[in-house]
Amino acid sequence: MKKRVTKGMSLFLMLAMVVCLTACGGGADKETDGKTTTDGTSAADSTSGGELADEQVLGIYRKTEPATLDPWVNNSGEAGTMVAAVHEPMLRKADNDKGYEPALMTDYTISDDHTVHTLTLREGAKWSDGTDITADDIVYSIQRALDQNLGSEIAYKYYVIKNAEAFYKGEAGAEELGVKASGNQIEITTSEPCDYFQDILTGSQFCPVQKKAAEEFGDAYGTDVDKTVASGPFKLTEWVHENSMVLEKNENYWDAENVTLEKINITITSDDNTVQGMYQNDELGVLQVKEELLEQYSSENITDVSSLRVSFIEFNPNNNEFMANKNIREALSIAFNRKLFAEQVMHNGELAAYGLVPRGVKGTDGGDFREQAGDIVTDASDQSEIDRANELLDTGLKEIGKTKEEMEKGFSIQCLESGKNQAQAIQNMWKTNLGIEMPVSVLEINVLLPMLTGGTFDCVIGGGQDSEYRDPQGFMQFIYDEGKWDNDEFRALVEKAHSQTGDERIQTWMEIEKMVLDNFIYIPQIYAENHWAVKPYIQGLQISDYGYEFDFKNVSVTK
Repeated sequence: MKKRVTKGMSLFLMLAMVVCLTACGGGADKETDGKTTTDGTSAADSTSGGELADEQVLGIYRKTEPATLDPWVNNSGEAGTMVAAVHEPMLRKADNDKGYEPALMTDYTISDDHTVHTLTLREGAKWSDGTDITADDIVYSIQRALDQNLGSEIAYKYYVIKNAEAFYKGEAGAEELGVKASGNQIEITTSEPCDYFQDILTGSQFCPVQKKAAEEFGDAYGTDVDKTVASGPFKLTEWVHENSMVLEKNENYWDAENVTLEKINITITSDDNTVQGMYQNDELGVLQVKEELLEQYSSENITDVSSLRVSFIEFNPNNNEFMANKNIREALSIAFNRKLFAEQVMHNGELAAYGLVPRGVKGTDGGDFREQAGDIVTDASDQSEIDRANELLDTGLKEIGKTKEEMEKGFSIQCLESGKNQAQAIQNMWKTNLGIEMPVSVLEINVLLPMLTGGTFDCVIGGGQDSEYRDPQGFMQFIYDEGKWDNDEFRALVEKAHSQTGDERIQTWMEIEKMVLDNFIYIPQIYAENHWAVKPYIQGLQISDYGYEFDFKNVSVTK
């Protein structure tokens, strides 16, 4: 497997995100079923049903507007929900043995060697303009995503397809790309065994676009109402940039008769106080509740969803002499008490992360990866560990001929304003446990992002990783792709994993995780859990723990 170089940055910055939904209609006497299913999808469904409200309108709050609704360009998890509402996924996430159900594609088969993936296009499926969705649209969508002229920052995500990277670089033609159509069947050949490809196909980043519209609008596709053609349950009908968006039911959707919701009003604002006030006034139907505010909402129906996301401290061994020393990195890792951090900063000690892969990711023999791999890192839970951390720090400083005073001037902790309290909490732990006080630099995102992608940072707090699919690869592949760790043994193990399938592959990713964490370049902080206060008159809202967060297809509003 060739090294994959990304244009964008897989590492996302953990900005505080609040998503709120509003429903028209009066209150109800029903209870909400907030149970989380085995595939991580939580259904905010009424247990007793109810009479439908006259107006089937739902409101969504978004903190920032999407740069685009183009599935093959969008790199925002928050926008993924809207992308999947407008563009039908190849397959839909589902709580069953397969983990998916038919969507735009009615059937999926995989060859014995896990390299040939055959999809059957749904007969009669149409675009919102009434024209037929064709196999040619699907093939074109993938070719377009890998066209350098489009300039998609997520083109690397499709490199698993045979000759995709060569096609992107202009070294292979369309006839050599592993995407073919025959009648209503699409055959995708991967460059390596890929027994998790069906999971990728449920994501918003594999939703086809209409060839005619994409050719006409080019890289402007998905940036406005008249430049977006829907295949999903909803279509974009209004977009007042930086202010609001409106999605309405797509009457040409293949399953329109089972879509009850008529309209989704999307308000774009960053005022959290306004959102909370609207919820209290019954203007909003769903509210994301911060951990520290849960007590205030104790009388509400709360749905808890453990998201497949991990935040971590990232050290840069390539750009800083202190960070280049393994003993110093290990000392800083041990001196960070993540249990105490999770309790005091996140108000939930159960979120403390002792591995890069969160709970809920598939392990061997159908088990849970995190439970099987166990805790990889340790922290300053007792005095003996603190003493060991100080010994490691002293050893590391002697190895590079530096003092603590020089270290305090030798690098800074970098973060965004939204991560300032996290950075200061960790800064204080290092001061208390190691006797060093590292400065904290609060930076604008347009300053920090180039530092991350260019490798000019020292130590970033507030970053992390999520995944579009429920697989350990989704939480570690970015290290290889972005070339942030120059280690031959690590690269060889990743390439070995890409030649394997089943439990063998999962076991190799366990070895990779241990290797990465034993070298203390990434220091796991916390896992993520979201709490949703759901009004009882909202039914059928699906909340997922990975990929696009909300699915509105089955939502209805009762009186």
